[in-house]
Amino acid sequence: MMYSHTYQEKAFDFFASFIRNVLNVDGRYVTMVQSVINDAKSLATNEKDHFSVDRKAYDLIVYLAEKDSDFFKHLDTSHLTQEQYQYILELLTEQQEMIFA
Repeated sequence: MMYSHTYQEKAFDFFASFIRNVLNVDGRYVTMVQSVINDAKSLATNEKDHFSVDRKAYDLIVYLAEKDSDFFKHLDTSHLTQEQYQYILELLTEQQEMIFA
């Protein structure tokens, strides 16, 4: 399963870099990041299931929704703060550390 491990690693790396750009007030990545966060919230609140979330970001969405479902259940995705983006980045950083362990 080396391919899937590498694929997941790249997906998490790219998304983490997109969040870093959003944190640095780079608006080009907000829409893509917002889409993943919206799907993670929808999965955590059971508005969507595993078959209806974005397939391209499936691993990210499922990881985020399962890692801290309470956070995503109560998240107001229309008004994300810098602290919330930072927390999501920390969740991803934890995953990257697990991959390299």
